[in-house]
Amino acid sequence: MVYEASEDTVLLLKGVTMLAPGSTRACEIGCGSGIVTLTLTPYAERTLATDIDVGAVAATWSRARSSGVDDKVDVVCCDRVEAVREGFKFDLIAFNPPYLPVEGEDVSWSGGRRGIEAAMRFAESGVKRLSERGKMVFVLSSLSAWRDMLRELLERGFRIGILSVEHVGLYEDLLLVVAGRRYKNV
Repeated sequence: MVYEASEDTVLLLKGVTMLAPGSTRACEIGCGSGIVTLTLTPYAERTLATDIDVGAVAATWSRARSSGVDDKVDVVCCDRVEAVREGFKFDLIAFNPPYLPVEGEDVSWSGGRRGIEAAMRFAESGVKRLSERGKMVFVLSSLSAWRDMLRELLERGFRIGILSVEHVGLYEDLLLVVAGRRYKNV
């Protein structure tokens, strides 16, 4: 199932437009419909989009071709960026991971028991492909154990910032988070 753009996508687009200028290589993990990938494309020389869903990969590729940017975009059906060559590094990695605290449901929105398990897997995969000064930008929900994730990232040597908080429902806020390396050994 292709994840369609919603409030969380709009929030991620805000972060991408703030952080993408000056990026040589950019990546979107979990590209869904491809909207974020196409927003990254004008800023970067090359953009990679990944998703585990073949329908999402097809939708993103179709969007890139119809927009005339398919010469700057690579779309790969894989889990996170695990299929990417180890030496290949990105200046910006964006993702809107599943973040709701439920297990065993649709992988497009089920973030795991605490709602951060999927996001942590995305971040762990992304950091392996992050350039020295690269950044990751992503969305978390206040319904998840987001403080635990930020604490875990800090403990692993990341610089963390909350760029924006958007109220999206009666009881939920979405957080736009940026993470960058603090130490060389991350």
